[in-house]
Amino acid sequence: MFQDVNESMLSERMRFALNEVEQMGIRGLTAVPVKPTQEMLTAGARAGNISIETVMAVYTAMLRAAD
Repeated sequence: MFQDVNESMLSERMRFALNEVEQMGIRGLTAVPVKPTQEMLTAGARAGNISIETVMAVYTAMLRAAD
């Protein structure tokens, strides 16, 4: 996959990516799946005493608001 990429360039790209991930943490951000897992949906439903359908609607709205 990276056969045509110079090793030093790959290292530079990796350093850039790791720095971006670190900066996300500093800003209090994290990566979440676009589609929540069943476990996430169930936890949200229990925590809010709401249906899984409502949890999905809330989750989707939150992701859209973050863009």
